[in-house]
Amino acid sequence: MNEPSAPCRLRVVYAHGPQLQYISHLDLIRVFERAVRRARLPLAYTQGFNARPRISMASPLPVGMAGERELADFYLTERVPAGEFLSRLAPQLPPGLTLLSVEEVPRQGPSLASLVRAARYRAVLPAHYSLAEVQQRINELLQQAVLPRTRRAKKGRPTDYDLRPLIQALTVEPGADGPVVRMTLAALPGATGRPEEVLDALGYPPARASIVREEIILAPHAEAPAGEAGLLEDVGEVSDESGDFAGEDAP
Repeated sequence: MNEPSAPCRLRVVYAHGPQLQYISHLDLIRVFERAVRRARLPLAYTQGFNARPRISMASPLPVGMAGERELADFYLTERVPAGEFLSRLAPQLPPGLTLLSVEEVPRQGPSLASLVRAARYRAVLPAHYSLAEVQQRINELLQQAVLPRTRRAKKGRPTDYDLRPLIQALTVEPGADGPVVRMTLAALPGATGRPEEVLDALGYPPARASIVREEIILAPHAEAPAGEAGLLEDVGEVSDESGDFAGEDAP
């Protein structure tokens, strides 16, 4: 990651809208790679027979979920000011991907995925659930010392774990379309809280809720910006064109 061939590392905050909520993590990487190519930005690639774009995501967004402030690091073969990177890349992204800000970070710092500590989610439940009922279920859940759960593994046997210590905050508030459950869940290597698991523990079918990841929380003071920052206000409308790299960060 810290090769001389990638002297510039830019951290991008972007919104992943519902138009693209069913796109896979690897397909998202490809979308960004093609957009960078169209913008003629000097994206770095890994070495070897199967060279991959050096784009590092903080945490893959589950399929079916939108994200309001997602994070990705782009490694470039030459330095490009953050504002210029944003203004050239934003018009090349498809509807559903919106750049919010870009800042340069130290290229030799820790990987973006290793800095993730937690994430905030918003889940809108169907309107027929009453606010009082949801609040009661939350109170009962938070009183539990342990919440044994079983996670289905892609390979091998299912894994048993305790969901309770992964719930850092859990509240409900009224919303226009139904009760809004807000949760902050730990996102550590091997111990990641998932919003659909919390809803299931509350007794609500996750498939009937609209879940959005609002923010990914990084370790405090993990990195100071290395240079200037670019903001969305610097650019115009997005056009309608349509681990550590290319998925290596995926937990």
